[in-house]
Amino acid sequence: MKLNNFLEANAKLSRAIQMKSDNANYYMLRGECCLQLCDFKESILNYNHAIYLSSESANEWEERLAYIHYLYSQILYDEHDYDGALQHINFALHYRANKFSYRCRKIAYLYALKQHKVCLELVEELLKNHEEAELYVLRARLNKLFGYITKCFYDVHKALELDPENYQAANIVEELNKSAEDCRSVAVNQALSGNLVEAINKITVSIDTNPTIAEYTVFRGTLLRQQGQYDEAIDDFMKALTKVTEDSKTYQDALRQLVLTYNDFAVECYSKGYFEEAISLLDQAIKRERNEKGFYMNRGDSFRMIGYLSFALADYQQALELDPHDWVIISRISLVHHQYGIKEYTNKRYADAEKCFTTAITCNAKIAQYYISRAWSRFMQKHLPASRADLLRAMYLDGSIEEGVMLAARLYPNQNIDSILNAKSSQKILNQMKELVAGESSTHDQVVLSSNTLAHEPLADENIAQYNTWMEKYKNNNNDVKVLLESRPSLTQKVPKIISHQKVNQRENTTCGWMKKYFDSKEGKANPVS
Repeated sequence: MKLNNFLEANAKLSRAIQMKSDNANYYMLRGECCLQLCDFKESILNYNHAIYLSSESANEWEERLAYIHYLYSQILYDEHDYDGALQHINFALHYRANKFSYRCRKIAYLYALKQHKVCLELVEELLKNHEEAELYVLRARLNKLFGYITKCFYDVHKALELDPENYQAANIVEELNKSAEDCRSVAVNQALSGNLVEAINKITVSIDTNPTIAEYTVFRGTLLRQQGQYDEAIDDFMKALTKVTEDSKTYQDALRQLVLTYNDFAVECYSKGYFEEAISLLDQAIKRERNEKGFYMNRGDSFRMIGYLSFALADYQQALELDPHDWVIISRISLVHHQYGIKEYTNKRYADAEKCFTTAITCNAKIAQYYISRAWSRFMQKHLPASRADLLRAMYLDGSIEEGVMLAARLYPNQNIDSILNAKSSQKILNQMKELVAGESSTHDQVVLSSNTLAHEPLADENIAQYNTWMEKYKNNNNDVKVLLESRPSLTQKVPKIISHQKVNQRENTTCGWMKKYFDSKEGKANPVS
């Protein structure tokens, strides 16, 4: 043995075994000779027999036998006999189940046999106690194979954290980055072509491939917003905000898109009649962006529709402070004062109602209903000349308004509308209205309301407390917003959507018959005044 004459030694040991076949050491030595001669099968047989004959040295010899199986498995692997390699590495693990190198070799053999699921399970088990860069690289490859691209991304970065020089991990990172950018380019082209669904699918692949790029998440959120998938869009923008610093351009873009999405969702809720949900969403938008007049206008519209006129007026006033010359805001303020006037009139406080209607007219002098409402309040106070003047103004703007016909019958008994309008005494008022309407058509921006022109004060402390109580109650009810329309026009604007003036007027028109209903009721009937 010392002279490395293993063939001769093997022959002598064989003769010794023939003479004394129960000597375990002879089998062990012959097993070593066979190992040196690369006769792995014979070496394994001899060690097995030696272990069988002697229990005293069994543990030491089992260690050696496991190593022989391990060596033989590598030989078989190199010869592409993957089944044989797996068989012998399992024998080695039978004797030394916790040997790290043996378990790693088994994973390699399973990978070669394409038993990827079992392979992944073994890798994850190993990583619980051994953080090795190569194991993370292997798991990254397996995750990529199974389509778990995000897990693959994090695995290779963990591998590089453990071993910055690991070229395999670096190559995988390069591949992932290129794949993510390619998918982003395809998504942009699909979006420009109007195929938003495919664009979303592609940018989702980019996000899965490289989840650290906030721009990908912002882009997908923008596409989802255009599709009307507001919940998903909000989630994306919130995630993007956590990936970048507050002073970055991407952060500002994500924040802007987030508040616009809250606003768009609120507009959709308003159009479906879910005013409380719209208010809750606009609260989120205003919380993050306090200098956008459109958000206050939309929330004011929603408050007005559920009867919270003080809150609506406060929101409109805030919007007006941001843009004192916005005619749309001023028109909305006039609607609130008109609704205040209706409440006062219904409660028979006609003088207060007249003040409210006057403020509404000051804001917007081209609405016939405002004049009719003020005319009725003056009529109830027996201010007949002023009531007749308002009736003429309303008739000039809209001669078919029903409440006007009802009032004309009381103010001008036995006269028709044409005779009233053609009367000489009416011409001065009608000419004034003609000049007023012609002048306002080009000078809307000159009509500016300051806070002291409002008949109703801004929110007081008790009003704020009332609002907070209402909002807390709403949140506790946990109202779910119902599913909205799935298809909607593409939105590319970077300014908030405003509830259309047409929708506001349509809903306002539902109150235009309030005077007739009032007089038709038993409590509200009034006698003509001569």
